[in-house]
Amino acid sequence: MKMPYFSSVVNGLKRFHNCQSGSLSVLIIGLFIAALTALMIVTDIAVVANAKRTLDQATEAAAMRAVQNLDEAAYYVGKHTALTSIYMLAGNENYVENRIPVDCDAGWLDVNNELNTWMNTNSNMKTIQIKNFEITMYDCVYDVVHLETKAKVKLPFPMPFATLNETSVNSSITTLNEKDKGLWLFGFRLH
Repeated sequence: MKMPYFSSVVNGLKRFHNCQSGSLSVLIIGLFIAALTALMIVTDIAVVANAKRTLDQATEAAAMRAVQNLDEAAYYVGKHTALTSIYMLAGNENYVENRIPVDCDAGWLDVNNELNTWMNTNSNMKTIQIKNFEITMYDCVYDVVHLETKAKVKLPFPMPFATLNETSVNSSITTLNEKDKGLWLFGFRLH
């Protein structure tokens, strides 16, 4: 009695093994879905990386605009105080004369103008997936400007089983304003 049952199972497995119609199409569909998913993930990663690079460039441009504002009162008056004299006696005699002070208030206005212009432009200077930005930190100390920004990036292919439609990227740039040593004559540096 066990023999016919065993032989029927073996015959059923042989028929299943010999009849493989459609198995290749299932494999091709599975590989196509895997390749399409990988392409979507790589595209999302590339868009976020491009948005990060674009935000870094805009933040750097804004920080460079900020350090171009000369604080004339600090530059021409009171360069040497008791604190700077002590600092120079400690072996840093060239430090004070190479520093160029920044007008921090004018720098803040230039940072806002630069980033607002960048955000409202339709040129190739901005990735179209960046939806909004914010300045998270502006720090200006004498000749150093530190600027941090954050922006939201809309993903071209949102994750299907998650609520991840957008992500954020951050940028942090620090610039220093100092003059080169040497003799400058009519805009040319003589060594």
